[in-house]
Amino acid sequence: MTRHVALGGEFKSRGLLSGRSLPEKLLLFIGLALSAFLIMLGSFSFFFLVAALFVAVASILTTMPTAINEGRSLAAIYTERVYRFWQKTTGNDVFDPVHEQTAAESLKTYQHATEQEKKTLRKQRTQNNQKTQNQQKTPRPKGFAVRRAQRRKITDRPAPLMIGKMSATEVPFNSRERLTIFRHANTTPVFYTAIFEVRGSTGGVVEEDIEDIPFIGFGKVLARAARRTSAISHIQSFTRSVPLDITDHISWLSDYVHPKAHDHLVRSYQELCLDVEQKAEQHRSYWVLRFDNLAALQRTITAQAPGPRAVHDAIVNEAHALMSQAVTHKAIRSFRPVNSNMAAALLSHLQDPYQFSIDDQDQHLGSVWQRLDATKTSKAVLVNNRAYTRVAYIPRHGFMAGSALPVQSMRQLVNGIVPAVIHSVSWVNEVVDARTARAQAVSDRTSDKAKRKSDAEKGKISDGTEHVMSSSSDQRGLDLMPGSGHHGVKWGAYLSFTVQSEEELLAVSTQIESVATDCGIERLIWLDDRHHMALASVMPLGRGVR
Repeated sequence: MTRHVALGGEFKSRGLLSGRSLPEKLLLFIGLALSAFLIMLGSFSFFFLVAALFVAVASILTTMPTAINEGRSLAAIYTERVYRFWQKTTGNDVFDPVHEQTAAESLKTYQHATEQEKKTLRKQRTQNNQKTQNQQKTPRPKGFAVRRAQRRKITDRPAPLMIGKMSATEVPFNSRERLTIFRHANTTPVFYTAIFEVRGSTGGVVEEDIEDIPFIGFGKVLARAARRTSAISHIQSFTRSVPLDITDHISWLSDYVHPKAHDHLVRSYQELCLDVEQKAEQHRSYWVLRFDNLAALQRTITAQAPGPRAVHDAIVNEAHALMSQAVTHKAIRSFRPVNSNMAAALLSHLQDPYQFSIDDQDQHLGSVWQRLDATKTSKAVLVNNRAYTRVAYIPRHGFMAGSALPVQSMRQLVNGIVPAVIHSVSWVNEVVDARTARAQAVSDRTSDKAKRKSDAEKGKISDGTEHVMSSSSDQRGLDLMPGSGHHGVKWGAYLSFTVQSEEELLAVSTQIESVATDCGIERLIWLDDRHHMALASVMPLGRGVR
């Protein structure tokens, strides 16, 4: 029997603090503390009571996520506007690798020239034993690109703002293959990611129970990663779909079709080729393992021989064990680690698919980042003045409330877009240990039960949506019962597409929204004005965007 799953359909926030990010919570606490201070300062006078009330209400309203603002607060919206203004002022809304590299080289030349001038000046003072006259100094290069180069290490290559501080190290994975481990230092503590290309189950007509095996296996893989002893904190499932290019096949036909072939046969095959060109795609799937549980990783490092590569060895051992288990549980058929050349080809292709092939092994990670321009249009980020990429995410409340969807329904976002378009689908899963997830489920069930009781006492009548949403936590609590083997997960879903002209953006967006509706998705939120930052969420980096 086909397995079903209910995604989302719960309340976005419960209580005063739920739904708020950490900066929003801090701003709320500051506002409430300030209001309390005003009350004590004014000895409960009327003026200070009104002022305190105004500050408290303002801090609550400005940090409260609302549906009209797409689940975001006023504080977050205006903070983002200020951040975008800073990006525009400092030139961070356009990333030009040539300009950045030129600025870095000019800074390096200036530093070398300054060092030589200091050596010459010290030598003259030693020889003459007196103060020498001031010499003409090398002019210091200016500009925001120079400042950015100064903040980076001289050996670091420039990277877009969405990537930040990221380095890569290639290590042996087994006797035949190598794996590239990425170190992300934008946050404290740092985390590591590793990419694996995977092959899924075969298609075609199969029984329902057999069709569900990969999904059950993937659930077991997530459960294994959610254990407290596992160093893996996130598993990203990433799929890239590219329309099939039949140009070579047509060229071959023009040379090998017999000149006396029947016209009806030739015309029929021509129609078949045109139909295939609209629907056929090449699909490449990847898993990204993110190692963010540094306590478990440190235990693994301590258990093995210490050394400069102890972290990399621990990551390789953990990744090999999990990927082998995925094959055992038939979540995937096979996998191969992604080395530096493969990773460079993939990242280059995801930025500009019209110039770079996904299998171009001549690319290098040192020169993988392309020109990104967010000033041409708010609807997309322009790459190399030829590729427009638009990014959307599926909010938690974007799925139909209470609807149980077949686990295969999301396939349509991968291969159900007709005519075919270059697009990516990324699903980031943050695994949560069963004990932690169970505690959160109990808290949510308590809050929802109190809300149902309050609505019943008030005699509130609704269309049933709120009842379904408040009952979702009950199902989650049952799923996480002790001994069930289930763990929790926090997910983020993103998708993107790439076209060659700005005029195609809205048409393809409507086309994708129509397919998303067939998947049970009521709403997609396009990340306009943020595509140059959101592009990282549709790359195999183990990241999302808030």
